[in-house]
Amino acid sequence: MVKETNIMKFKTTILAMMALLISTFSFAREYQGGGKRSGTGNGDAVAANCAPPVGANELSINNVRALVQTGGDMWWDLVGVPRYEIPKGSGKTSLFAGSLWLGGRDASGQLKVAALRFRQVGMDFWTGPLSTVTAEIDPSTCDQWDIHFKSTRQEVDNFVNGEPAMDFIKTWPAHGDPSKDEAAYLAPFQDVDGDGFYNYTAGDYPGYDLSGNVDCQGQLLNIYGDENLWWIFNDKGNIHTESGGQAIGMEIRAQAFSFATNDEVNNMTFYNYELVNRSSFDLRDTYFGFWVDPDLGNAQDDYVGCDVERGLGFCYNGDEFDDDNAGRPGYGENPPAIGVDFFQGPFQDKDGKDNCLCDNYSDAIADDGIVYDGSGVGYGDGIVDNERLGMRAFLYHNNDNSPTGDPRVASDYYNFLRSIWRDNSLMYYGGTGHQNSSGVVQPLIEADFMFPGDSDPKGWGTGGDAQQSWTEVTAGNVPADRRFVQSAGPFALAPGAINNITVGVVWAQANSGGAAASVQAMKQADTKTQALFDNCFQLLDGPDAPVVAIEEMDKQLVFQLDNV
Repeated sequence: MVKETNIMKFKTTILAMMALLISTFSFAREYQGGGKRSGTGNGDAVAANCAPPVGANELSINNVRALVQTGGDMWWDLVGVPRYEIPKGSGKTSLFAGSLWLGGRDASGQLKVAALRFRQVGMDFWTGPLSTVTAEIDPSTCDQWDIHFKSTRQEVDNFVNGEPAMDFIKTWPAHGDPSKDEAAYLAPFQDVDGDGFYNYTAGDYPGYDLSGNVDCQGQLLNIYGDENLWWIFNDKGNIHTESGGQAIGMEIRAQAFSFATNDEVNNMTFYNYELVNRSSFDLRDTYFGFWVDPDLGNAQDDYVGCDVERGLGFCYNGDEFDDDNAGRPGYGENPPAIGVDFFQGPFQDKDGKDNCLCDNYSDAIADDGIVYDGSGVGYGDGIVDNERLGMRAFLYHNNDNSPTGDPRVASDYYNFLRSIWRDNSLMYYGGTGHQNSSGVVQPLIEADFMFPGDSDPKGWGTGGDAQQSWTEVTAGNVPADRRFVQSAGPFALAPGAINNITVGVVWAQANSGGAAASVQAMKQADTKTQALFDNCFQLLDGPDAPVVAIEEMDKQLVFQLDNV
């Protein structure tokens, strides 16, 4: 609850801090976290010893029921049950797990990695904001932030139009705790009275763009969707026992959101991550990755692939009938396809120019800028340094300990983000992507994107030399349980720098034509959704229903349609 008696004190001090650059003011919100838990006991002298997060909540406003964890992972219940149900109510699921991966190097070249898969051996992420001074956090702060702040656009709109404030509006986490040196501004809000302070009694509300006048291509973020989960997590709450990597000092403000519509968007969910480098060092050669374990109904008969021009990684059925498996229902005939798209990747490093939307790889190199690879936004639009990277690598891995198997150590995770296998060999075009696999193209051709099909006609992933179509089918692979990671980078983050990224999950099921038809339907839905994002997630209104006037005449009716 908001401490009403502290509002004026907090407000006065915020204004003083803005004017005098001081940082002592009274905290105006008492956050309600989950139950208190003791530390794991596996921390070291510099680790906060935070407990693993356990908070979880669902997106369920449209045709998807998706479980999201507070610890950077999602879509499963942490005990082995998939929780990405689509169609909602069917009992059928298309994803098992997904999580955020981050990797980069400091000025001395020291590797820094934060990643997560199934929490088999530990965690790399904990909840809560980091200190803006020390980049540290304490266990009690981790614990109180182990929660999603759930909201809906309709409830906010109702409040703006005069209805009483819901509890989430009253307790919106707009500001950090100054006694812990947390950032003054955290969750986005609409500052109706313009005083720089969140106060719902003055009409302020969570940052939904109700007017449709926001530039979504900039750094300022809103709250998106018809339903939204907002939360905050970090990689400094304890030692990294999942990847074994050294901590970065990254604060991540996350949103999971969805829209209720009558078209393909009703089958989608979206995820935005605002990355804040709280460390004291430049993070260089940084890659953001989204890792996915896509169990499409029956997990044992899946294929994966990517679409280079769309920046899309996807999973589809490896045969034409998706059987039930392990007591869980399959999708049967015409099984669906599901994909993950970088609808808005990270800002690329500034180079003082508008990098070209080049027709070919040679032109991109001649531009002497950062090479456009067929995906991304802001290229060739006449605006300097607004370019955002699209998908720059796509790689699958198997559930085994081979060079193409599951990552084990920090260098494995970082390699996968750059299309490099566990044995430090590059990915090559053809076969299973490894230099020793049958079917790999000879002489060896370095590749950034695995199984692109014919989606890379300009050879963006092969140094400008277009290759023949490469899929799991052409490689002769046996369908199985697949995992993949797609990444964007490299980019740099200076201390205090912010970057933000949005990915979306796209799903489609064709009525006929089998698995291949579902892939095409999924790609068409993805194209439509990219246009939605480019429009700042403002759902385009269709034409108004016509006004029909009927005039009765002898043996006939005359219809007059207005507003068409």
